[in-house]
Amino acid sequence: MDFEIEKREFFKGLSLIQGIAGRKTTLPILTHVLLESQKGWVQLTGTDLEIGIREELTAKVKQEGKASVSAKKIYEIVKELPDEIIHVQKRENQWIRLQSGKSIFNLSGLDPEEFPALPTYQEDYFSELPASLLSEMIEKTVFAAANEESRYHLNGVLVLQKKEGGKEKLRMVATDGHRLSLIDRESQIVRGIEKGIIVPKKGVLELKRVISDKDGEDVGIYFDPTHGFLKIGKSLMVIRLIDGEFPEYEQVIPKENDKRLTLDKEKVYGCLRRVSTMTSERGEGIKLSIKGRSIEFSTFNQDFGDAREEVDVDYDGPAFEIGFNSRYLLDALNVMPSTTVTIELKDEGSPGMITPVTSTESRDQFCIIMPMRI
Repeated sequence: MDFEIEKREFFKGLSLIQGIAGRKTTLPILTHVLLESQKGWVQLTGTDLEIGIREELTAKVKQEGKASVSAKKIYEIVKELPDEIIHVQKRENQWIRLQSGKSIFNLSGLDPEEFPALPTYQEDYFSELPASLLSEMIEKTVFAAANEESRYHLNGVLVLQKKEGGKEKLRMVATDGHRLSLIDRESQIVRGIEKGIIVPKKGVLELKRVISDKDGEDVGIYFDPTHGFLKIGKSLMVIRLIDGEFPEYEQVIPKENDKRLTLDKEKVYGCLRRVSTMTSERGEGIKLSIKGRSIEFSTFNQDFGDAREEVDVDYDGPAFEIGFNSRYLLDALNVMPSTTVTIELKDEGSPGMITPVTSTESRDQFCIIMPMRI
């Protein structure tokens, strides 16, 4: 293997791999990046067996071949090199040599044949979706996914295709058992998600990182029974799906919440942040006291003290009180796209639903939060 490559091109590819390679593992090969050189391009591949990324880079290839070296170490070296051509050669005993100007580095490697192969995919099965759509849907759901080893089926985002009003829609849902976030968006049909699949939280966050600067571009996407495949430019991402049953989430969507409050999102968000400074790190609840056309947010902590603040609300129902985890409320408000939001409630023991106030009445986005006893 022998090739020359621009520092910026090489660094861009190695940066993508860093999110998954080099994590704690009992398999040394998984801390490595696989380099493969062929006519006019170099492929970089990294995997932790749950997520795999392959990036194709433009290079001047003098000799085809493969090598496997520490992903972290080669990234750190290339990062510090000047913006010049980098010459990469494979030497004896799996070593590789990097040269840029008068800088020379020799890196030990492992046998590239030991590197795990990424799952194969069907080229014709991909559907094109805007990167901005996927990024938005991930941002507005992934925060509600769980982080518990014992409830692995909640440690991801449910993705499914549905038809509503004659239109194809992509749906994402996430829940940790205490809250739920759902979003629907019109899209092309995506193969393999008719019955719903669960994409792990780690994979969803990695995808969002990769497409964060791809506004205006499309992402090729399809799923088979065990993996999700995503093409972003010259990058390929493969995510192993969670094998489990997602909860019957539709059963927890409130149908009888007859108390409807309309509030200014920014005012409520600021109020919650101030009052929640008096809660503990364990996330003690905040009490909502609704009376007349105002709502009071209050909290009491035996170690710190108490806090209360009122906010105007558009509401004409009876007075009542309910408690919620303040962080859950803040997270839900943070992903609402409108300047005003609606909170729908039934009683102090039933979940509340937060929705954006938009020009249409369609429920294409909402958050559900279970109450707390205060």
